[in-house]
Amino acid sequence: MLSTKQKESLGILFVIANKARLVYLRWKYRGDKVYCGCCESKFRSFATFGNIRRKNAWCPKCESLERHRLLSMYFKNKTDIYRKHLKVLHIAPEGAFFNHLKKQKNLEYNPVDIYPHLYPKGTTYLDILNNDIADNTYDIIICNHVFQYIEDDRKAMKELQRMMKKGGWGTMQVPYDRGRQVTYEDASITHPLEREKAFGLKEHVRFYGLDYSDRLRDAGFDVNVEDYTSEFSDEENFKYGFWKGDPIFLVKKLNSLVAIFSIMQ
Repeated sequence: MLSTKQKESLGILFVIANKARLVYLRWKYRGDKVYCGCCESKFRSFATFGNIRRKNAWCPKCESLERHRLLSMYFKNKTDIYRKHLKVLHIAPEGAFFNHLKKQKNLEYNPVDIYPHLYPKGTTYLDILNNDIADNTYDIIICNHVFQYIEDDRKAMKELQRMMKKGGWGTMQVPYDRGRQVTYEDASITHPLEREKAFGLKEHVRFYGLDYSDRLRDAGFDVNVEDYTSEFSDEENFKYGFWKGDPIFLVKKLNSLVAIFSIMQ
C-alpha cells in the first residue's frame, strides 16, 4: 500500500506527464484549420478522442470537447450570460468554462459539486438531492452531463427547477441517443463493467432517449431542444469542432403569467 508521500509523488509525476503530453499534442496538431472558441487557439485539427475514436474532437490547449465548444459559442451568441448581472450555479464545472466564467465581473459565479476536490480550485460542496438553498435563487443553472450519474434524476431536476428564479434559464446536457425513444435504465445492473457495457461508462446509471425532454418538463421546466449546429455550414462545423446535430437542451422557469398563457395557446 502506498504511503501518503508516495501518492503525492505519483500525483506530481502525473501532472508533469500530462503537461508534457499536451505540449507534444499542441506541436503535433499545429496549424490554423480549426478554432477553439473556449481558449481561442488554432490547430490543423482537433485531436482524436473517446473509447470509440472520434476525429476532430479534443482541444490540445484547453482540453475542451465538441459539446464544450458548442455551448461556449451558444452562450456568447445566443444568451445574456455576458451582458447582465446574473447569479449562476454551475454544477460539475467543466474546466473549459470555469476560468472564463469566474473572471466575469457581471456574474455571481457559484461552481459546485458533491465531489468538489475533483474540480477546479474554488469549487464548493453541494448535494443537489439534499441542500438548503432557497427557492428562486439562481438566474442561470448550468448542469451538463450530471443526471446520468444520479439514480434519482427526477428529484435532482425538480430541485434545480426549485432553485431557479422565475424567468431564469439553464443548459442541461446529457448523453443522448436520438435513435432511442425511451431512456434505458435498469437498477439491477450494478457491476461497473456491466454498467459500462449498458450505459457507456462504469459510473453511469442510464442512457437517455427522446423522452429526456419529457423528464425535464415533468420537473416543471419549459424545454427547448435547439440544433445550434444547423446554423453553420459543414465547413464551419469542422472549423469550430462541433458534433453536427448535437442538441442543446435549453430549460426555462416561466413565471406564473407566462406559464398560464403558454398553456392556453
